[in-house]
Amino acid sequence: MIDERLGKWRIFKELGRGGMGRVYLAQEEGTGRQAAVKILAGELAQDIGFLQRFQREIETLSQLTHPNIVRFYESGCENGHYFYAMEYVEGHTLDEALEEQKRLPWRDVLDLALQLCPALRHVHDHGVIHRDLKPSNIIRTPAGQVKLMDFGIAKIFASTHLTATGGVVGTAEFISPEQASGKPVTKRSDLYSLGVVLYILLVGRPPFEGNGVLDLLHKHRYAQFDKPQQLVPEIPYEIDEIVCQLLEKDPARRPPDCLVLYKQLDSLRKRLDRRLQHTELSGGNDATLAEQRTDLTAESLGLPGPATLMSKLMREELERQKRGSALSQFINHPAVLVTLLAVVIGLIVWGMWPLDRDTLFERGARLMASSRLSDMNQAWREYLEPLERRFPDHPYQEEVEKFRIKRDAALNPQPTEAQHFYQLGERLRHEGNERGAREIWSSLATAFAGNDADRDWVQRARKGLAELEKKSVRGDRLKTVQPILERAAALKQEGKVEDADKIWTALETLYRNDLSAAEVLAEIRKQRGK
Repeated sequence: MIDERLGKWRIFKELGRGGMGRVYLAQEEGTGRQAAVKILAGELAQDIGFLQRFQREIETLSQLTHPNIVRFYESGCENGHYFYAMEYVEGHTLDEALEEQKRLPWRDVLDLALQLCPALRHVHDHGVIHRDLKPSNIIRTPAGQVKLMDFGIAKIFASTHLTATGGVVGTAEFISPEQASGKPVTKRSDLYSLGVVLYILLVGRPPFEGNGVLDLLHKHRYAQFDKPQQLVPEIPYEIDEIVCQLLEKDPARRPPDCLVLYKQLDSLRKRLDRRLQHTELSGGNDATLAEQRTDLTAESLGLPGPATLMSKLMREELERQKRGSALSQFINHPAVLVTLLAVVIGLIVWGMWPLDRDTLFERGARLMASSRLSDMNQAWREYLEPLERRFPDHPYQEEVEKFRIKRDAALNPQPTEAQHFYQLGERLRHEGNERGAREIWSSLATAFAGNDADRDWVQRARKGLAELEKKSVRGDRLKTVQPILERAAALKQEGKVEDADKIWTALETLYRNDLSAAEVLAEIRKQRGK
């Protein structure tokens, strides 16, 4: 591709490559403006799924305008190459910074986080979830400005055309627990990934390491990590707490959004700056005052000596205690002291008095209504287990058995039937059996429609059906153009290659900027023998 042209961009050198294609440094003819041009790999352009993902990345990036996000210029298709041009940023990714420095100073990490929060907030405000935050997707300029990039697997809120719906999408080291379990992602999923990024920058290694993807996914869902401050003691405990909050398994326990997180971090930065200034000032003042006081003594100032002063203060304190205030005299009265002692003993006895069976069940049921395993364990340990032990014939046998099943399911999660059938349809679709996937999802949506526990899987099945329907409509476009393509193929067969080429070139001109017409362009390349 070096020295070739893509539209108005001339390619100069390769900047990098990834799973979906390569990125080149290019220059705009006429203006000299530089850009990073991302080109979808040729073999992936044949796959409608990858082409849709590439188009989604273009759609996402084109609607974002923020100083901490790489700027989008334009997209197109030239000579069968799908591409888009974006802002070229000189600098190094945080991945490269880690390779060089092993870990970053906590003040640098705090500054990076304060720049990433507004960028992520801008992304979320436009209805987009990044889903793949990691150091290699964050670049820092020599001036210290941070830029967020690579929206290749970003999810648009309420989108009905996502690939791998319900599947695990993202990089295993940075994936949130809900992504690891195939649940819907939210803004807080990005905050978890941001927490992993901050952890790595502070410590030099990820919070979880494993022998493979499945091992890492399991650890994100269930394992505990070493707190950053345990590994790097100079990290302020406030930063340690924020990172741990971002890495909570339960999304509800993370900060609600990037604005709240930014305010927390900004307030923390100001406190730490004040603390540093106070330390520096107090250190300097103490030294100055010590120098000024070297020649001053109590005698030289005409003041009483230390022993005389202490004796006087002790006599005044004893006299004050003898006098006492009206309140202290009342409290020290024997009758009042006896009454207070009786109240305290009563409170202690009341607190230690065992709960009756109804109270045990009610408190346990309240905790079991939570979806958090910690609440379920507390319900069983403090209320339901004592209820079973102390009142074996209690009237809540059926309800407690349901609670037992719910807790067992949380301790050993297994896919529901609806989840099983949804994933079966997903597997059939990826194998190319769209008819089978349509039958499975249609039956799932009908059979489980009234079951609240399976509502999420029913919705996903319906989204999958809608996506298959859209793909079917796109296939009809190829049928419409098929007679024209057959005429071009016939001309080529007759030896009239120039006439056939005119038809192919005309169709390419019409459809080259229409990413939804990928199958038409693929058929043209096939006929040309490319």
